[in-house]
Amino acid sequence: MVPSAPSRRRRLLLALFAFTLPAVLAVSGVLYVNGLLPASVPSGDFPFHYSGYSHVLRHVKPDGDVDFSALGRERQELDAFVRSLATFSPHSRPDLFEKPEEALAYWLNAYHALVLQALVDGYPYLESVHDPWLGRFFWGRSWPVGGHRLTLWALEHRILQKEFADPRIHLALFHGTRGGPLLDGAPFDPAFLDSQLNDAARRFIGDKRHVRLDGNTIHLARVFDTYREDFLAALPEGRRGTVLQFVWAFLPDSCTDRYGCDTRSDLDRVCGTKLDKCQIVFEPEDPSLPDAAQRGVRTGVP
Repeated sequence: MVPSAPSRRRRLLLALFAFTLPAVLAVSGVLYVNGLLPASVPSGDFPFHYSGYSHVLRHVKPDGDVDFSALGRERQELDAFVRSLATFSPHSRPDLFEKPEEALAYWLNAYHALVLQALVDGYPYLESVHDPWLGRFFWGRSWPVGGHRLTLWALEHRILQKEFADPRIHLALFHGTRGGPLLDGAPFDPAFLDSQLNDAARRFIGDKRHVRLDGNTIHLARVFDTYREDFLAALPEGRRGTVLQFVWAFLPDSCTDRYGCDTRSDLDRVCGTKLDKCQIVFEPEDPSLPDAAQRGVRTGVP
């Protein structure tokens, strides 16, 4: 019996649907993760400012730990600042962020505020941003920011890394881990951004968890391997042979502020003036939350 024309047409349509649906879902997923899906731009209070977000950061301790419990109880200012990102961004209102420093400060503060909100929403059950499978903490949620729905992955990789060629960002960007860059107690300010990024790089490199000399071996945080080319590209010609040249630039000359720290002269002594005579070992970071309520898990921290 020959199938009728409507039956053949129905089967063709079902086959076409079965073929195209996975493709549509795949494309939508790529657009979603990369922050390319549109979002409405609501009206908001003018002017855009960081004063509320500055109050949020009072819950950051001097050592970089965060009082997530207190932040969760007083989260109104954090949520209000995150809502303001939907209206104002360098993409939706470029007239408000004309200088590169203004745009970069915005994106750094936005990223940190979104990370903090995600951590507060998961606290106290979320013990590490690595707990959700396949890095879902960074791509499983999106926020309306300046006309697009942005994931943390999109904000970091598509905006911060693509629009700003500054490797210090890698040493300043708080990902919600105790072993990575830690938060400062103040937002990034366009007027002082260069100094703040230098301070972040010195703070990260001056921490023995990230840079440590052991005989003729240098233990480095894995970020220096992951973004090696970015760090090398920032160095002058003739000094791009090793990422240690970047590390050397931000090590202290002396240990007057941090007893027992490693200095530039220590690195010269171990690795030679060209920094090519020592072995480098890249170490994984501590993935636990920088939770002020869990200070005891850190060796040597009271």
